[in-house]
Amino acid sequence: MRILIGSLYFYFISFLFSKVNGFLTQRTSPVSSFPFYNYSYLNLSSVSQAQAPKTARALNFSYNAIEKITKRDFEGFHVLEVLDLSHNHIKDIEPGAFENLLSLVSVDLSFNDKNLLVSGLAPHLKLIPTSGASGPSQIYMYFQKSAEAALEPSAPAELLPHLEDPPNPGNVNPRFRQRRTEENKTSPPAATLRPDLCGAPINGLLDLSRTKLSNEELTAKLDADLCQAQLGTVLEFNISHSDLEMDLLSLFILFLPMKDIQSVDASYNRITINNIDVEAICHFPFSNFSFLNISNNPINSLETVCLPASITVIDLSFTNISTIPANFAKKLSKLERMYVQGNQLIYTVRPENPSATPRPPPGTVQISAISLVRNQAGTPIESLPESVKHLKVSNCSIVELPEWFANRMQELLFLDLSSNRISMLPDLPISLQQLDISNSDIKIIPPRFKSLSNLTVFNIQNNKLTEMHPEYFPSTLMTCDISKNKLKVLSLTKALENLESLNVSGNLITRLEPACQLPSLTNLDSSHNLISELPDHLGQSLLMLKHFNLSGNKISFLQRGSLPASLEELDISDNAITTIVQDTFGQLTSLSVLTVQGKHFFCNCDLYWFVNIYIRNPHLQINGKDDLRCSFPPDRRGSLVKSSNLTLLHCSLGIQMAITACMAILVVLVLTGLCWRFDGLWYVRMGWYWCMAKRRQYKKRPENKPFDAFISYSEHDADWTKEHLLKKLETDGFKICYHERDFKPGHPVLGNIFYCIENSHKVLFVLSPSFVNSCWCQYELYFAEHRVLDENQDSLIMVVLEDLPPDSVPQKFSKLRKLLKRKTYLKWSPEEHKQKIFWHQLAAVLKTTNEPLVRAENGPNEDVIEME
Repeated sequence: MRILIGSLYFYFISFLFSKVNGFLTQRTSPVSSFPFYNYSYLNLSSVSQAQAPKTARALNFSYNAIEKITKRDFEGFHVLEVLDLSHNHIKDIEPGAFENLLSLVSVDLSFNDKNLLVSGLAPHLKLIPTSGASGPSQIYMYFQKSAEAALEPSAPAELLPHLEDPPNPGNVNPRFRQRRTEENKTSPPAATLRPDLCGAPINGLLDLSRTKLSNEELTAKLDADLCQAQLGTVLEFNISHSDLEMDLLSLFILFLPMKDIQSVDASYNRITINNIDVEAICHFPFSNFSFLNISNNPINSLETVCLPASITVIDLSFTNISTIPANFAKKLSKLERMYVQGNQLIYTVRPENPSATPRPPPGTVQISAISLVRNQAGTPIESLPESVKHLKVSNCSIVELPEWFANRMQELLFLDLSSNRISMLPDLPISLQQLDISNSDIKIIPPRFKSLSNLTVFNIQNNKLTEMHPEYFPSTLMTCDISKNKLKVLSLTKALENLESLNVSGNLITRLEPACQLPSLTNLDSSHNLISELPDHLGQSLLMLKHFNLSGNKISFLQRGSLPASLEELDISDNAITTIVQDTFGQLTSLSVLTVQGKHFFCNCDLYWFVNIYIRNPHLQINGKDDLRCSFPPDRRGSLVKSSNLTLLHCSLGIQMAITACMAILVVLVLTGLCWRFDGLWYVRMGWYWCMAKRRQYKKRPENKPFDAFISYSEHDADWTKEHLLKKLETDGFKICYHERDFKPGHPVLGNIFYCIENSHKVLFVLSPSFVNSCWCQYELYFAEHRVLDENQDSLIMVVLEDLPPDSVPQKFSKLRKLLKRKTYLKWSPEEHKQKIFWHQLAAVLKTTNEPLVRAENGPNEDVIEME
C-alpha cells in the first residue's frame, strides 16, 4: 500500500500543470521536490521554442508539431529525468541528442512518425516504444520505480500484482538513486513537522473552508505520517472557498489516509482535471465515500476525470464543462444525485471518420465546433449513470434530450431542465415524479404528457403556453406551477381532482370558473391576472382551499359565497376593492392571515365593521392594514383608512333609530307629564271640539240674537237655576236659553252648546264648587272664552252661587281665575233683602251692551266689587 501511495503521489507531481506556457507548479512533499513543466498543446515546432528552464526534472512536449530533435535542444538539462515527446511528428533525432542527459531515466516517443529510428541511447535509459500504449500506464511504471528508489526500505514486488513487469530497483541509475538520497537529507524531513499543524476534525468534520491555505500548508495539515490519528477519524472534509489551485487527482491522493471519509466539499476553488487519461490506475480504497461537491471550479472537461466509484452524490455546477462524455456513466455507476446546472453544454458537429478528413490548405478557416439542434452525433449528454434518481441540468443551454434518455433513465425521479432553450416537451421516463421545465420556450403540452403516470410535481412557469388542457395532465399530479405564461382561460375540471397546489399567477386569466368540485385543492395562486370578479359558487367548488392569493387583479368587490369558508390565508392586495364587508369575511372563521393593500377604499359606514371590529381580531394577522388609503369621500382622499374616525353612532342605523325612538318617547313622556300636570289633554280636546263646531257653520245672527242669555250651570245647581234664576229672568221678560229646553234634539251636545253661546247676547255662569268639576261646564266655559276672543266683546256674567276657595279652581281654569280676580261678579245671598239687590243688578247687566274686550284689557284694571 505504501508503494501504491508513493506511486500515485509521484504521478500527481509529474503531471500537475497549468494551461498557459509552462507555468511552474511546484509541490513540496515529505519525500522530495519535483519541478515539472508542461508545454503540451502549444503547437510548438521545436523544443527550443519553449525556452524551458535548465532546472526542470520533468518536461512534457506532447501534442505539438515537433518534427526533429537536435543535440542543442537539451544542452544544460543535467537534472532532467522524465521527457515526454509523444503525439508529435518527429521523424529524426540527431545522434547524441540525449547522451548528456545523465539523469534521464524515461523518454516517451510514442505516436510519432512510424519510420522514426532511435539509436545511441545510454544503457541506463528506458525507452517507451511507439508500438506500446501511450504514456499513462508506462509513465506510471516509471514513477513506480522512482518511488522504490526514494523510499527506504523498498517494498517487495509482490505488493504490485497488477503490474506485468515489476520494476527492478537495480535498473535505476545509481546517480539518480544517490542524488535522491542526498535530497532527502537536505529537504525538511516530515518528522520535524509539529503535530499541532495537523487538521483537527470536530465530530467527524474537518473544516478548512475559507482558510486560503497554500498547497504546502494543506499538505502539512494532511500529512499521512504525523496526522494519521486525526485523519483516520475524518468523515466529512470541507475545503471550499479557499482559492485552492490543484489537480483533482492530487487532491484525492491527500485523502488516502482518510479511510472512512464520506463527504468532500471542494467548491469555489481553482481545481482542474488533468487531461491525461489515468483510467487504468483510477482505483481508490474508499468504501464509504458518497458525496462530492466540486462546483464553481474550472474543471472544463470530464473526459479524464478520476473519481471513486462509490460516489452517490456529485455536484458539477458551474464548472465550465461542455459535455458529459460517454465514459462518465461507467465511472460512476452508483451515482444517484447529479447537479450540472450553470454549464454550457455544446452541440457539436463531429465527422464520422476523422482520419479521412483531408488537411485544409494554409489560410483556411477550420470550424471545430458548432451549435446544432437535433444533432445526434454531437449531443453534449453522451451518457448518464442509469442509477441516477435526481438530476439537475438547469441553465445548461440544452435544446433537447438524447433519444435514449427516456428508455435508459428508468430510475429517475427528479428532473430539473429549467432555464434552458427547450421548445418542445421531451420524452421522459415514466418513473419521473418531479419535473421542472420552467423558463423555457414551450408553447404546448402534448397528449403524451399524460403517460407520466407517477408525476406528482410539475413546474412549467415562464414559458409560452396559451392553452391549458387538463385532460393531458397525469391524474397523479398534486402540485402544478403554470405561472408567467399566456393563459387566458383557466379550466379546472375533474381531471385535476388530486391536485393540491396550483399556481397560475402572471397570466391573462379574466375569470376563475371551476367546472366541478376540486376536493383536494388547498393552495391556489391566481395573482397578477385580469380577474375582475369571482363567481358566487367558488366557495362551494373549493371546499378544502386554505391558501388563496388574489393579489394584483382588478377585483372591486367580494360578495358572499365567493370565498371558501376553509381559508386560512388570503391575499387580496393591489386590487380595486373599495370595501370589506362582514357578510363576506365574517364567514371566514378559520382565516388567520389576511394581506390587504390598496388605495381605493370607500371610507364610509360600509367600512366601519372592518376598521373598528375586524381589524382588532386578536386571532387574525392583517398585513398592510397600516397603509390602506381612502379614495372616497373626496375630502378624505389619500388619507389613511385607520384614521377615518367611523363611529358606531354614525354608522349604525339600528342605534340611530333606537336613539330617535328613545328621544321621541322621552319627549312624549315629558309632554304627557306636562299635559297631565297642566291639563293639556283637556285643552287639546277643547280645541278639537271648537274646531269641529266651527266647521259645522251654525247659523248665527250677530245683531238680532234670539236669546238674551245662555245659562251655564252644573247638574248639582240645577234646582236653584230652574226654580229661582230661570223663573225670575223669564218673568222679567228676558229670553233665556236653557239647555234642557232649548237644545235641538238629534244634534251633538257640543253643537248645541256652541249654537246657544253663539246666539245669546250674554253667557251667564252659575259658579259653585260643583261647576268646576263638571265636564260640560268646562266645555261651555271654554267655548264662551273663545267667543270673547273671536268677537272681541265681553259677554260673560259671573254668578257665584257658592264661595270658591282659591285652590278649588283647577289649573285648567286659569282663565276663570283671572276673570274672578279682574271682573265684577254677582254673588247670591240667602238673605232676602240682598236677593232683591242681586236680581236688580242682574237685570241691569243683562240689559247692557257688550263692551269691547280690547278697551277693557288695555285700560286700568277694574276693582273687583262684590255685589251683594
